[in-house]
Amino acid sequence: MRTKRFVTGLNNNQRIRVICDGIGFVTTVAGAFDMPLTHQRIAVTSTLVSLGLTQVADPNVTGTLLRQRVFGPEGRQVEIDVQVDLL
Repeated sequence: MRTKRFVTGLNNNQRIRVICDGIGFVTTVAGAFDMPLTHQRIAVTSTLVSLGLTQVADPNVTGTLLRQRVFGPEGRQVEIDVQVDLL
């Protein structure tokens, strides 16, 4: 049985490098959905969706950098810089 893809255009086990507000780490696409910090998880997953759609249109694209505006559970808006690169 096939597993569901989290992001269209990217495999769940695809390794990615994420730099979120100056802090970098390496994970997988599926691992990005298990991040403990709410604001950063929302920003990273939104950037991954954007990268996945760009990857479908142009397979040569290997990364993206965005400034995401995220609303947290308490209702306030936070700007987070996110860079995601495929490894």
